[in-house]
Amino acid sequence: MRLVCPQCHAALDETAEAYSCAACTRTYPVVCGIPDFRLYPDPYIGLAEDREKGAKLWEQAQRLTFEQLLHHYYDITEEDPPDLASHWIPHSLAEPAIARSVLEAAGLMEAGAELLDIGCSTGGMVIAASRHAGRRATGVDVAFRWLVVGRRRLREAGVDARLICANAEALPFADACFDVITAQDALEHLNDPLRAVAEARRVSKPGAPALWTTNNRYAPLPEPHLHLFGVGYLPRAWQPRYVSLRRGDLHPYSIRMRSAPELKRLFRAAGYASPVLDPAPLFAPHWGAGLASRVLAAYNRWRSSRLLSWALRSIGPRFWITVRRQSQDAFNG
Repeated sequence: MRLVCPQCHAALDETAEAYSCAACTRTYPVVCGIPDFRLYPDPYIGLAEDREKGAKLWEQAQRLTFEQLLHHYYDITEEDPPDLASHWIPHSLAEPAIARSVLEAAGLMEAGAELLDIGCSTGGMVIAASRHAGRRATGVDVAFRWLVVGRRRLREAGVDARLICANAEALPFADACFDVITAQDALEHLNDPLRAVAEARRVSKPGAPALWTTNNRYAPLPEPHLHLFGVGYLPRAWQPRYVSLRRGDLHPYSIRMRSAPELKRLFRAAGYASPVLDPAPLFAPHWGAGLASRVLAAYNRWRSSRLLSWALRSIGPRFWITVRRQSQDAFNG
Protein backbone atom coordinates (compact mmCIF):
# COMPACT_ATOMS: atom_id res chain seq x y z
CA MET A 1 0.00 0.00 0.00
CA ARG A 2 1.51 3.32 -1.11
CA LEU A 3 0.16 6.71 -0.07
CA VAL A 4 -0.27 9.41 -2.72
CA CYS A 5 -1.82 12.85 -2.84
CA PRO A 6 -5.62 12.46 -2.97
CA GLN A 7 -5.90 15.60 -5.11
CA CYS A 8 -3.42 14.81 -7.90
CA HIS A 9 -2.11 11.28 -7.10
CA ALA A 10 1.51 12.48 -7.04
CA ALA A 11 4.09 11.10 -4.61
CA LEU A 12 4.22 12.56 -1.10
CA ASP A 13 7.01 13.76 1.16
CA GLU A 14 6.56 12.52 4.73
CA THR A 15 7.57 13.94 8.10
CA ALA A 16 6.31 13.11 11.59
CA GLU A 17 3.96 16.11 11.44
CA ALA A 18 2.61 16.03 7.89
CA TYR A 19 2.58 14.71 4.34
CA SER A 20 3.22 17.23 1.58
CA CYS A 21 2.75 17.15 -2.18
CA ALA A 22 5.28 19.07 -4.25
CA ALA A 23 3.13 18.71 -7.38
CA CYS A 24 0.05 20.56 -6.10
CA THR A 25 1.58 22.14 -2.95
CA ARG A 26 -1.03 20.64 -0.62
CA THR A 27 -0.08 19.68 2.94
CA TYR A 28 -1.87 17.02 4.98
CA PRO A 29 -1.33 17.07 8.76
CA VAL A 30 -0.80 14.10 11.04
CA VAL A 31 -2.95 14.61 14.16
CA CYS A 32 -3.01 12.20 17.10
CA GLY A 33 -0.99 9.81 14.96
CA ILE A 34 -3.63 9.79 12.20
CA PRO A 35 -2.86 11.23 8.73
CA ASP A 36 -5.63 13.60 7.63
CA PHE A 37 -5.95 13.57 3.84
CA ARG A 38 -9.42 15.09 3.61
CA LEU A 39 -10.16 17.56 0.85
CA TYR A 40 -13.46 18.54 2.51
CA PRO A 41 -15.24 17.71 5.80
CA ASP A 42 -18.08 15.34 6.51
CA PRO A 43 -21.62 16.83 6.57
CA TYR A 44 -21.80 17.12 10.35
CA ILE A 45 -18.70 19.05 11.48
CA GLY A 46 -15.95 21.27 10.06
CA LEU A 47 -12.35 20.13 9.63
CA ALA A 48 -10.88 22.21 12.45
CA GLU A 49 -13.72 21.40 14.84
CA ASP A 50 -13.42 17.70 14.05
CA ARG A 51 -9.67 17.71 14.75
CA GLU A 52 -10.21 19.64 17.98
CA LYS A 53 -12.83 17.16 19.15
CA GLY A 54 -10.57 14.28 18.17
CA ALA A 55 -7.66 15.73 20.14
CA LYS A 56 -9.85 16.01 23.25
CA LEU A 57 -11.01 12.42 22.80
CA TRP A 58 -7.39 11.29 22.42
CA GLU A 59 -6.57 12.89 25.78
CA GLN A 60 -9.39 10.89 27.35
CA ALA A 61 -8.26 7.75 25.54
CA GLN A 62 -5.11 7.69 27.67
CA ARG A 63 -7.19 6.83 30.74
CA LEU A 64 -10.42 5.32 29.41
CA THR A 65 -11.14 1.93 27.87
CA PHE A 66 -12.64 1.79 24.40
CA GLU A 67 -16.12 1.18 25.79
CA GLN A 68 -15.76 4.03 28.26
CA LEU A 69 -14.51 6.32 25.50
CA LEU A 70 -17.49 5.37 23.35
CA HIS A 71 -19.89 6.36 26.12
CA HIS A 72 -17.90 9.54 26.71
CA TYR A 73 -18.23 10.44 23.02
CA TYR A 74 -22.02 10.35 23.19
CA ASP A 75 -22.03 12.18 26.53
CA ILE A 76 -20.28 15.16 24.91
CA THR A 77 -22.21 15.04 21.62
CA GLU A 78 -25.56 16.70 22.24
CA GLU A 79 -26.78 16.23 18.68
CA ASP A 80 -26.76 12.43 19.16
CA PRO A 81 -29.71 11.86 21.52
CA PRO A 82 -29.44 9.25 24.33
CA ASP A 83 -32.29 7.12 22.98
CA LEU A 84 -30.43 6.61 19.69
CA ALA A 85 -27.04 6.27 21.37
CA SER A 86 -28.52 3.38 23.34
CA HIS A 87 -28.98 1.55 20.01
CA TRP A 88 -25.68 2.62 18.46
CA ILE A 89 -23.35 1.75 21.36
CA PRO A 90 -24.18 -2.00 21.58
CA HIS A 91 -23.89 -2.27 17.80
CA SER A 92 -20.51 -0.54 17.85
CA LEU A 93 -19.24 -2.88 20.56
CA ALA A 94 -20.31 -5.87 18.46
CA GLU A 95 -18.76 -4.63 15.19
CA PRO A 96 -15.68 -6.94 15.17
CA ALA A 97 -17.93 -9.99 15.61
CA ILE A 98 -20.34 -8.71 12.97
CA ALA A 99 -17.46 -8.02 10.58
CA ARG A 100 -16.05 -11.51 11.05
CA SER A 101 -19.46 -12.99 10.22
CA VAL A 102 -19.66 -10.80 7.11
CA LEU A 103 -16.22 -11.92 5.90
CA GLU A 104 -17.13 -15.56 6.47
CA ALA A 105 -20.54 -15.31 4.78
CA ALA A 106 -19.03 -13.51 1.78
CA GLY A 107 -16.19 -16.01 1.42
CA LEU A 108 -13.57 -13.31 1.97
CA MET A 109 -11.66 -14.77 4.92
CA GLU A 110 -8.82 -15.93 2.66
CA ALA A 111 -9.05 -13.35 -0.12
CA GLY A 112 -5.70 -11.60 -0.40
CA ALA A 113 -3.16 -9.98 1.88
CA GLU A 114 -4.12 -6.27 1.76
CA LEU A 115 -7.64 -5.20 2.78
CA LEU A 116 -9.09 -1.70 2.69
CA ASP A 117 -12.22 -0.92 4.70
CA ILE A 118 -13.99 2.24 3.53
CA GLY A 119 -16.06 3.99 6.19
CA CYS A 120 -14.28 2.03 8.91
CA SER A 121 -15.63 4.08 11.85
CA THR A 122 -13.96 2.66 15.00
CA GLY A 123 -12.27 -0.20 13.18
CA GLY A 124 -14.47 -3.25 13.68
CA MET A 125 -13.76 -4.64 10.21
CA VAL A 126 -10.07 -3.76 10.53
CA ILE A 127 -9.85 -5.82 13.72
CA ALA A 128 -11.74 -8.77 12.24
CA ALA A 129 -9.63 -8.80 9.08
CA SER A 130 -6.38 -8.52 11.01
CA ARG A 131 -7.19 -11.06 13.72
CA HIS A 132 -9.14 -13.73 11.93
CA ALA A 133 -8.06 -13.45 8.32
CA GLY A 134 -4.40 -12.81 9.10
CA ARG A 135 -4.04 -9.98 6.60
CA ARG A 136 -2.83 -6.39 6.64
CA ALA A 137 -5.82 -4.11 6.98
CA THR A 138 -6.21 -0.38 6.46
CA GLY A 139 -9.25 1.60 7.55
CA VAL A 140 -10.32 4.92 6.08
CA ASP A 141 -13.07 7.25 7.28
CA VAL A 142 -14.00 10.90 6.82
CA ALA A 143 -14.80 11.33 10.55
CA PHE A 144 -11.51 12.07 12.31
CA ARG A 145 -13.14 11.93 15.75
CA TRP A 146 -14.26 8.35 15.17
CA LEU A 147 -10.82 7.30 14.00
CA VAL A 148 -9.40 8.58 17.29
CA VAL A 149 -11.86 6.37 19.15
CA GLY A 150 -10.93 3.57 16.76
CA ARG A 151 -7.24 4.01 17.48
CA ARG A 152 -7.99 3.37 21.16
CA ARG A 153 -9.96 0.29 20.14
CA LEU A 154 -7.13 -1.13 18.03
CA ARG A 155 -4.61 -0.56 20.79
CA GLU A 156 -6.87 -2.33 23.28
CA ALA A 157 -7.36 -5.23 20.85
CA GLY A 158 -3.62 -5.55 20.22
CA VAL A 159 -4.09 -4.96 16.48
CA ASP A 160 -1.38 -3.18 14.50
CA ALA A 161 -3.24 -1.61 11.58
CA ARG A 162 -3.41 1.77 9.93
CA LEU A 163 -6.30 4.22 10.25
CA ILE A 164 -6.40 7.10 7.77
CA CYS A 165 -8.73 10.08 7.58
CA ALA A 166 -9.80 10.75 4.00
CA ASN A 167 -12.77 11.23 1.72
CA ALA A 168 -13.97 8.04 0.05
CA GLU A 169 -14.32 10.12 -3.11
CA ALA A 170 -10.58 11.01 -3.07
CA LEU A 171 -8.57 8.13 -1.62
CA PRO A 172 -4.88 8.75 -0.83
CA PHE A 173 -3.68 5.43 -2.28
CA ALA A 174 -1.86 4.48 -5.44
CA ASP A 175 -3.64 2.57 -8.19
CA ALA A 176 -4.18 -1.19 -7.82
CA CYS A 177 -2.77 -1.68 -4.33
CA PHE A 178 -5.49 -3.60 -2.44
CA ASP A 179 -6.52 -7.26 -2.70
CA VAL A 180 -9.91 -6.80 -1.01
CA ILE A 181 -12.23 -3.81 -0.50
CA THR A 182 -15.03 -3.72 2.07
CA ALA A 183 -17.50 -0.91 2.76
CA GLN A 184 -20.21 -1.53 5.34
CA ASP A 185 -23.00 1.08 5.58
CA ALA A 186 -20.94 3.73 3.79
CA LEU A 187 -22.81 4.32 0.51
CA GLU A 188 -25.80 6.07 2.04
CA HIS A 189 -23.56 8.66 3.74
CA LEU A 190 -21.38 9.69 0.79
CA ASN A 191 -21.46 13.08 -0.93
CA ASP A 192 -20.63 11.52 -4.30
CA PRO A 193 -21.15 7.74 -4.23
CA LEU A 194 -20.38 7.37 -7.94
CA ARG A 195 -16.94 8.89 -7.47
CA ALA A 196 -16.37 6.86 -4.29
CA VAL A 197 -17.17 3.53 -5.97
CA ALA A 198 -14.92 4.50 -8.88
CA GLU A 199 -12.14 5.36 -6.43
CA ALA A 200 -12.52 1.98 -4.73
CA ARG A 201 -12.23 0.35 -8.13
CA ARG A 202 -9.12 2.41 -8.93
CA VAL A 203 -7.23 1.25 -5.82
CA SER A 204 -8.29 -2.40 -6.30
CA LYS A 205 -5.94 -4.86 -7.96
CA PRO A 206 -7.31 -6.48 -11.14
CA GLY A 207 -9.66 -9.27 -10.12
CA ALA A 208 -9.87 -8.03 -6.53
CA PRO A 209 -13.29 -8.48 -4.87
CA ALA A 210 -15.12 -5.55 -3.33
CA LEU A 211 -18.08 -5.98 -0.99
CA TRP A 212 -20.40 -3.04 -0.35
CA THR A 213 -23.25 -3.42 2.14
CA THR A 214 -26.06 -0.89 2.43
CA ASN A 215 -29.65 -0.52 3.62
CA ASN A 216 -32.63 -0.74 1.28
CA ARG A 217 -34.59 2.45 0.81
CA TYR A 218 -37.87 0.56 0.40
CA ALA A 219 -37.66 -1.90 3.28
CA PRO A 220 -40.96 -1.81 5.23
CA LEU A 221 -39.05 -1.28 8.48
CA PRO A 222 -37.95 1.77 10.47
CA GLU A 223 -35.13 3.80 8.95
CA PRO A 224 -32.17 1.97 10.55
CA HIS A 225 -30.15 5.02 11.57
CA LEU A 226 -32.99 6.94 13.23
CA HIS A 227 -35.59 4.22 13.90
CA LEU A 228 -38.34 6.17 12.13
CA PHE A 229 -40.95 4.54 9.90
CA GLY A 230 -41.66 5.76 6.40
CA VAL A 231 -38.57 7.82 5.57
CA GLY A 232 -37.50 5.85 2.49
CA TYR A 233 -40.95 5.94 0.90
CA LEU A 234 -41.05 9.73 0.81
CA PRO A 235 -39.70 11.78 -2.11
CA ARG A 236 -36.06 12.72 -1.51
CA ALA A 237 -36.87 16.41 -1.12
CA TRP A 238 -39.37 15.68 1.65
CA GLN A 239 -37.20 13.39 3.77
CA PRO A 240 -35.17 16.05 5.68
CA ARG A 241 -38.32 17.98 6.57
CA TYR A 242 -40.11 14.84 7.74
CA VAL A 243 -37.17 13.81 9.93
CA SER A 244 -36.94 17.34 11.33
CA LEU A 245 -40.63 17.29 12.24
CA ARG A 246 -40.33 13.89 13.92
CA ARG A 247 -36.88 14.37 15.45
CA GLY A 248 -35.98 18.03 15.81
CA ASP A 249 -33.03 17.13 18.06
CA LEU A 250 -30.96 15.65 15.20
CA HIS A 251 -28.57 16.87 12.53
CA PRO A 252 -30.24 17.83 9.23
CA TYR A 253 -31.01 14.53 7.50
CA SER A 254 -28.59 13.84 4.64
CA ILE A 255 -28.63 10.04 4.41
CA ARG A 256 -29.51 8.68 0.96
CA MET A 257 -30.56 5.05 0.91
CA ARG A 258 -31.17 3.42 -2.48
CA SER A 259 -33.24 0.70 -4.11
CA ALA A 260 -31.78 -2.33 -5.88
CA PRO A 261 -32.16 -0.83 -9.39
CA GLU A 262 -30.54 2.43 -8.25
CA LEU A 263 -27.59 0.52 -6.80
CA LYS A 264 -27.03 -1.54 -9.93
CA ARG A 265 -27.04 1.58 -12.08
CA LEU A 266 -24.59 3.24 -9.72
CA PHE A 267 -22.05 0.42 -9.84
CA ARG A 268 -22.29 0.04 -13.61
CA ALA A 269 -21.73 3.78 -14.05
CA ALA A 270 -18.67 3.53 -11.79
CA GLY A 271 -17.06 1.02 -14.14
CA TYR A 272 -18.17 -2.40 -12.95
CA ALA A 273 -19.64 -4.37 -15.84
CA SER A 274 -21.38 -7.07 -13.78
CA PRO A 275 -22.34 -6.02 -10.24
CA VAL A 276 -24.01 -8.80 -8.25
CA LEU A 277 -26.68 -7.62 -5.80
CA ASP A 278 -28.13 -10.00 -3.22
CA PRO A 279 -30.12 -9.74 0.00
CA ALA A 280 -27.48 -9.36 2.70
CA PRO A 281 -27.33 -11.64 5.73
CA LEU A 282 -28.12 -9.98 9.05
CA PHE A 283 -25.89 -10.32 12.10
CA ALA A 284 -26.65 -8.95 15.57
CA PRO A 285 -24.68 -10.84 18.25
CA HIS A 286 -25.48 -8.02 20.69
CA TRP A 287 -29.14 -9.08 20.62
CA GLY A 288 -28.39 -12.20 22.63
CA ALA A 289 -30.11 -15.56 22.15
CA GLY A 290 -33.76 -14.53 22.29
CA LEU A 291 -36.58 -14.55 19.75
CA ALA A 292 -35.08 -11.75 17.63
CA SER A 293 -31.87 -13.72 17.14
CA ARG A 294 -33.83 -16.82 16.12
CA VAL A 295 -35.75 -14.75 13.57
CA LEU A 296 -32.45 -13.47 12.14
CA ALA A 297 -31.07 -17.00 11.94
CA ALA A 298 -34.18 -18.13 10.03
CA TYR A 299 -33.89 -15.13 7.71
CA ASN A 300 -30.25 -15.95 6.96
CA ARG A 301 -31.12 -19.57 6.19
CA TRP A 302 -33.93 -18.68 3.78
CA ARG A 303 -32.75 -15.42 2.21
CA SER A 304 -31.12 -17.24 -0.74
CA SER A 305 -34.15 -19.33 -1.66
CA ARG A 306 -35.40 -18.42 -5.11
CA LEU A 307 -38.79 -16.98 -4.18
CA LEU A 308 -37.71 -15.17 -1.03
CA SER A 309 -34.56 -13.83 -2.65
CA TRP A 310 -36.66 -12.33 -5.45
CA ALA A 311 -38.94 -10.59 -2.95
CA LEU A 312 -36.07 -9.39 -0.76
CA ARG A 313 -34.49 -7.61 -3.71
CA SER A 314 -37.45 -5.25 -3.50
CA ILE A 315 -38.32 -5.09 0.20
CA GLY A 316 -35.46 -6.75 2.09
CA PRO A 317 -33.75 -4.72 4.81
CA ARG A 318 -30.22 -4.83 3.43
CA PHE A 319 -28.27 -5.52 0.25
CA TRP A 320 -24.74 -6.44 -0.44
CA ILE A 321 -23.15 -5.74 -3.77
CA THR A 322 -20.20 -7.85 -4.88
CA VAL A 323 -17.98 -6.59 -7.68
CA ARG A 324 -14.56 -7.35 -9.11
CA ARG A 325 -12.33 -5.02 -11.02
CA GLN A 326 -11.71 -6.20 -14.56
CA SER A 327 -9.16 -4.57 -16.84
CA GLN A 328 -11.77 -3.93 -19.53
CA ASP A 329 -14.18 -2.13 -17.18
CA ALA A 330 -14.30 1.63 -17.74
CA PHE A 331 -15.50 4.45 -15.51
CA ASN A 332 -18.40 6.33 -17.09
CA GLY A 333 -18.71 9.09 -14.50
